[in-house]
Amino acid sequence: MDETSGRTGDGIAAVVFDMDGVLTDTAGVHFAAWKETFDAFLEDRGSQAPFSREDYLKHVDGVPRHDGIRRFMASREIDLPEGDRDDASLRTIHGIGNRKDARFRAWLDENRAPVFDDAVDMLHRVKRAGIGIGVFSASRNARRVLESAELSHLFDVVLDGAEAQEIGLSPKPDPDQPVETAKRLGFDPSETAIVEDAVSGVEAGAAGRFALVVGIDRQDDEGRHRHALRAAGADLVTRDLRRLLLPGEGGLKTLDRLPIVWDRLDEIEDRLGAGAPSVFLDFDGTLSPIVEDHREATIPDVTRAAVARLAERSPVAVISGRGLADVRDRVGLEGVIYAGDHGFDIAGPDGLEARPDEAEGFLTPLKEAEADLRDALGDIEGAEVERKSFSITVHYRRAAEGDVDGIEDVVDETVGRHDRLSKSRGRKIFEIRPRADWDKGRAVEWLLDHTRLGDGDPTALYIGDDLTDEDAFGALSDGGLCLAVRGDRRVTLADYALADPDDVRRFVDWLAERSTRER
Repeated sequence: MDETSGRTGDGIAAVVFDMDGVLTDTAGVHFAAWKETFDAFLEDRGSQAPFSREDYLKHVDGVPRHDGIRRFMASREIDLPEGDRDDASLRTIHGIGNRKDARFRAWLDENRAPVFDDAVDMLHRVKRAGIGIGVFSASRNARRVLESAELSHLFDVVLDGAEAQEIGLSPKPDPDQPVETAKRLGFDPSETAIVEDAVSGVEAGAAGRFALVVGIDRQDDEGRHRHALRAAGADLVTRDLRRLLLPGEGGLKTLDRLPIVWDRLDEIEDRLGAGAPSVFLDFDGTLSPIVEDHREATIPDVTRAAVARLAERSPVAVISGRGLADVRDRVGLEGVIYAGDHGFDIAGPDGLEARPDEAEGFLTPLKEAEADLRDALGDIEGAEVERKSFSITVHYRRAAEGDVDGIEDVVDETVGRHDRLSKSRGRKIFEIRPRADWDKGRAVEWLLDHTRLGDGDPTALYIGDDLTDEDAFGALSDGGLCLAVRGDRRVTLADYALADPDDVRRFVDWLAERSTRER
């Protein structure tokens, strides 16, 4: 089934990039300049803790200079006058900003701006593919940095902080700047992908309803920043932008252009190695065909039999956005581990039951959000609110195309009233989930660490079809094997493709037969 909708990253015509932390490795330089400036200011006041990297990420990163200063000062309950534009003291907002800018410019005069190799590869490949490329930045020095990094010639549009302020564009998390960049490229955000490393930038991409919001996680913080980017609205998060590119000299890796499994069986055999893999399977669109009414989704008997044969030879888990009881009843196999609500609710053989520690704390905001959604969407034909234990799905598959924006408005407004909830997108659905460090990727990691799925350090193999499965693809970037089921043309982190759920059944049969041979 073709799920092309322009809302989950299919048909990308342009890509807009933030600069610092995405293309250029200048975030460390900015942090050092801010720290030197703020610490000098704080030392004069006494008893104030030094400026930290957490302060930088939370208050300063990705926002215009003076706004960052105001936000940091507010966090320390310090009230400063604005000062004159040319002030160079440490007693005003403008003075601190000018002092920091002078430090950064001095560094730039003596050094070439470092770049991220994966970003440079992506820029060249995307440009050769004929996709429009734009860059935006809150930095007033963006053009100088791009020239120093020798990247300027690659961009069709550059929008820096000075011009953004001059024409009255609001800073991130407002979407003004990336939206303006896309429009100057000649495209609507619904045709454009955005790549961001800052939470505020991801929020801007989500608010601007870009076709695809990509988070790049360059933080070494045990996945906390990845979680923050996903919770802010990133459709997928990766540590390496090359994972978005086809092998060889191809452009963006989209589901319709992924290499098909059957053409690469020798590669897959090599990657699986000698032992039996641990296999993770999505349900809707993977084991079960996508159907008009989600209540009618069923797993074909031949597929259930194939999964049963595989489960006798390899550990198998089914991970679904459906509620735990729902997906367990539909699959109906005893020897399989189940993870419902995107991995928030886990059960399996030998009395296995697990939930994140904070799970119960989300029940009240989910109940309130459910009531708000049912009230606001009740009169929109084809919009349906489905409550599960730890998530809410808003279906719009049967709604009129003209009503989709209004449905998303309601979802955004509802989530905006509940700071413990976050929104994600999928195939003709919006998901409202706990703003917790937990998703299909974290569930896969937990299952590998705490169940027989991880016994003997096996290769982990995941098969899925939707954006929520990209969390698992990202988690398995080091050594895992990720297969996506075709159905639209969205960008993906997966390695190989299967044509449809029947092709999934065929591949599961192949895995079961292979495991028998290995024995």
